[in-house]
Amino acid sequence: MSFLYPSFLLALLATAIPVILHLVQLRRAKRVQFSNVRFIQASQEVTASQRKLKQLLILLCRILFLIFLVLAFAQPFIPGSVTNQASDNEVTIIVDNSYSMQNLHADQDLSLLAYTIDKARSVIGMFPPATVYNVLDNSSYTSNRFASAADAADNLNHLDFKASSSGSLRGAGAGHFFWFSDFQKNQFNPSDINTLPEKAQLHLIPIASAGTSNIFIDTVYLEDAFVRSGSESVLHAQIYNSGREVAEDVPVKLLINSQQVAAMSLDLQPQQATTATIKFRVGTGDLNLAALVVEDYPVEFDNTYYFTLTPSRGVRIVEIADKDVVDLKELYEKEPLFKYTRFNPENVDYALVGNSDVLLLNGLREFNSGLATTATNFVKDGGTVIVVPAPGTEMNGYDIFFNQVTIAARTVNPAASNKTELLAPASDNPFFSGIFATYDKKMQMPSAARTLQWARASDDILKYRGNSPFLSRFERGKGQVYLMAAPLQEDYTTLVNHALLLPLMYKMAITGYRQEHPLAYTLTTETVRVPVAQTTKGEGIYKLQKDSVIYIPEQQIRGGSLYFTIPPDMSEAGIYSLTLQEKPVSSIAFNYDNRESYLEQYTPEELRSMIGNDLPNVHVYDYGDAFSVKNEFEKKYFGVKLWKYCLILCLFFLMAEIALIRFL
Repeated sequence: MSFLYPSFLLALLATAIPVILHLVQLRRAKRVQFSNVRFIQASQEVTASQRKLKQLLILLCRILFLIFLVLAFAQPFIPGSVTNQASDNEVTIIVDNSYSMQNLHADQDLSLLAYTIDKARSVIGMFPPATVYNVLDNSSYTSNRFASAADAADNLNHLDFKASSSGSLRGAGAGHFFWFSDFQKNQFNPSDINTLPEKAQLHLIPIASAGTSNIFIDTVYLEDAFVRSGSESVLHAQIYNSGREVAEDVPVKLLINSQQVAAMSLDLQPQQATTATIKFRVGTGDLNLAALVVEDYPVEFDNTYYFTLTPSRGVRIVEIADKDVVDLKELYEKEPLFKYTRFNPENVDYALVGNSDVLLLNGLREFNSGLATTATNFVKDGGTVIVVPAPGTEMNGYDIFFNQVTIAARTVNPAASNKTELLAPASDNPFFSGIFATYDKKMQMPSAARTLQWARASDDILKYRGNSPFLSRFERGKGQVYLMAAPLQEDYTTLVNHALLLPLMYKMAITGYRQEHPLAYTLTTETVRVPVAQTTKGEGIYKLQKDSVIYIPEQQIRGGSLYFTIPPDMSEAGIYSLTLQEKPVSSIAFNYDNRESYLEQYTPEELRSMIGNDLPNVHVYDYGDAFSVKNEFEKKYFGVKLWKYCLILCLFFLMAEIALIRFL
């Protein structure tokens, strides 16, 4: 046993005072008068015995009262079992206030965050008055430092939910770190604590939730990439039920420009996604703000999925073709969806090529190095190149392009009359989805000769009888290349007069459409790209605004597009307005990372297993209230404080003395 203030033990000399008083009091004689001498002897024996016992008991109570009073001021304690290497003058409270903490506590009708704040405040009171406190949460990019426990506790009371972020131990120094969290399996990474200094002591305090059931919108996508004003569109949404029971009649509604345009209810099977299909019409506006909403409790942050709907601008097609090839202008201009432009090889607007979606190289006899480089860069930037060969062996320079995009293709020289029938397309090939009203594998197919052949494509769309490819697709980075084995001339293929030509050319062009405005981004997206008009230097900076809050992201303009990173303190989902010089440029939807929606958490046993024995300065506590955590911590580091027990015994002996004087 040790004493916090051993100098107070000198006051034990005061126990001599009641002993001296007792001895002095025994020397005093007391006269007792009796009415009958027969009672003198008996009275003397009884009174002296009782008086002696009473005085001894009173003396003992007084001595013990003084002893325990002195011990209470000296504050005795049993030293802790752990040698405290951390600084007791600095304590860091880490509170996980991510949206998963909306979940209810296992034993109380409180959110995990409300429960955590209450218990974190009680832990603060364990340390001496001179302790400096740091409070960290998901929105803290510098720690909030407080010189008193009262200020730290007040800061905890003002915490609200924020999107999860990594780096809770950023800038960690010495001292004790108390980390209150639900420790989600999708969010917590043991490597986060590897940078903890050896002299720091980290205390992981898991908070038990009532359950892991949650309903959230996992994915939203359009059936058709093209959104047409006034026309019906189809939206598919995958809604996930992470619970272990069927969720019946879950309401789902679609809002466009704050107006409800569709509603339905779904039965969601446990631990899987259910696809909701919603039909709707888009208004005539340039940009429509939309939200898909489900109803779920108590975790509500992921009940809404925000996105934007922009009427499609059309597929921009640039064809470079020799004069004697089949004219595809009429084919594409029949459909308003396509924005078609044709150039001769000698007169190409390369700037227009760079801004297009599809580059169609039709029957070129001369494929110069400049055009090959342009086409290669076009593919690297995410464009689609369609190569239709020239007749015979009149294909100079094709190998330059094929080498640059790493396609093993070569020219051949068969007779034009040597045509081979094509096989019917595979019924499960997604390229032909929506093309055939009814599929017939015995359908009459066109025939074609072959002036180009290759191997190892990403997808063989059409094949000759014998399984050699006629039309194939090659994925190359963000872009793709289509190769056709025969020229689009009647001498080489009957496809030019076949009903299959139009859907083939349309589908290749549609797959090359580069959507300028994705439906939505997540708040964890590294870089966001937005097409904007070219601005002169110094014209201004782009800002993101939601309600009255304005963010200025790091930004750069390249090739007619704005590239920016999401500011680290922008943590709320919703639709943000992109502005330049206080004027709106566009609207962008941001949603929470759906990893936060999976509520399954690590147990204390699993945490200990992951951390292992390599980190002796990391301690994992069992589920429990802060009182048990506080007691366990104090026993380990501060020992068992005995002054309270001394004070109780002090009061006990004081009351015993009073009782002896009054009743004996």
